[in-house]
Amino acid sequence: MRVGLLMVFQNFMDTITDREAYERDLHLADLAEPLGFDTVSGVEHHFFNYAMAPDPSQFLSYMAGRTSRIKLLTGAMILPWWRDPVRVAEKMLLLDHLSKGRALFGIGRGLAQREYEIFGIDMNEARDRFDEAADILIRALETGVIEADTKHFKQKRTELRPGPYASWKGRFYAVGMSSDSVPVVARLGAAMMTFAQKPWEQMTPHFERYRELYQQHHQVLPPPPVCVDFLCCHASAERAEELAREHMSNYYLTVMQHYDMAGDHFKNMKGYGDYANNAALLKDVGMEDAARGFTDINTFGTPQQILDKLAARRKTIGDFDLTVQVSYGGMPAKEAENSIRLFAKEVLPEIQSWRAAGR
Repeated sequence: MRVGLLMVFQNFMDTITDREAYERDLHLADLAEPLGFDTVSGVEHHFFNYAMAPDPSQFLSYMAGRTSRIKLLTGAMILPWWRDPVRVAEKMLLLDHLSKGRALFGIGRGLAQREYEIFGIDMNEARDRFDEAADILIRALETGVIEADTKHFKQKRTELRPGPYASWKGRFYAVGMSSDSVPVVARLGAAMMTFAQKPWEQMTPHFERYRELYQQHHQVLPPPPVCVDFLCCHASAERAEELAREHMSNYYLTVMQHYDMAGDHFKNMKGYGDYANNAALLKDVGMEDAARGFTDINTFGTPQQILDKLAARRKTIGDFDLTVQVSYGGMPAKEAENSIRLFAKEVLPEIQSWRAAGR
C-alpha cells in the first residue's frame, strides 16, 4: 500500500492568520518525507478559507526543492478552471524537471458553484471541459506536443519546452467521486481517487465498476484506487475519538457550506446527478447526524484500532492506496503533529508492507 499526505491549508473560522495557517501546514508537509510517506499532495481551491490553495503545482515545486525521494501529487488540478490546458501542461512538465521525475498528475472537475461563478465558468460545462482538457493534457505530457480543436479549447500544434523529463505512464490520477466520473477515470487509464463519503461497504460497487471498466479499456489490471481519509491517531482511544468528533465534524460542516451540498442547484446541472440525490438525503438526515456519520467512516483511534479498520476496509473493497489529512477543522497544530508522528511510527510501516495483487 502506498501512503500519502494531503495538505488542505484550511483556516477554520479564520481563528488564526493565513500566514499562521500556511506555516502550520508547511511544517507538517516537511515531515512527510522523513517520516516515510510515499507521496505528498496539495488540493486546488480558491478565494475562501475552506482551502487556501490556488495552485498545487506551485506548492509541490516548493516541496520538490525540500525533498529528494517523495512523490509529488497534484490532488487535484481542477481542469475546468484552467481556460488554457497549455498552461497546465507547462506547469506539470516544469515540476517534473524540478523534481527529477517525481511528479504525479492528479486531476478533477470541481464541485463548488461559488468557485465556478467567480471564475465566470458555467458549471454545466464542467463535464465537457474536464473530458476535453484531460485528453489534451494526457497526450501533451507524454509527447511534449500540445494541440486542440474541441468545443472549448483551440490550440495550434505547439512543442512544449522543457519537454517531458520521462514517460508519464502510470503517473495519472483522477478524482472519481460520482457514478458519472467513474467511467471517465477508467477510460483515461488513471488511478481513481475518492474521498470518504459513505460507509465503505456501500462503496464496494463503486470500486468494482472502476476495476471492471479499467480492464475493459486497457486489458490490464488497474492500479489500486486511492482512498483519501481524515486521520486522527492517538495513544488514547478516548482522546482520539474526542478530537475526531470535534474536528472532523467541523470540517464536514465547512464542506457543506463550501459546496452547498444540501442546495437545490445540482438538480438541473449536467453531470452532477449523484449530488442532487445526496442533497435530498442530507435534508432528511440532518447536518448533525450527517457529521457524525462522516466521522465514523474516516480514520481515528489508537494505532492498533486504525490498523484494524484499514484491514477491514481492504477486506471489503479490495486493495487500495491511502492518503491522509491531519490538519483540518481547527485541529490544534500540536495535535496534528503528534497524530502524524504516531501514525508514521506504528501504522505506516505495517500498511506499506501490504502488497497489492497485480502491482
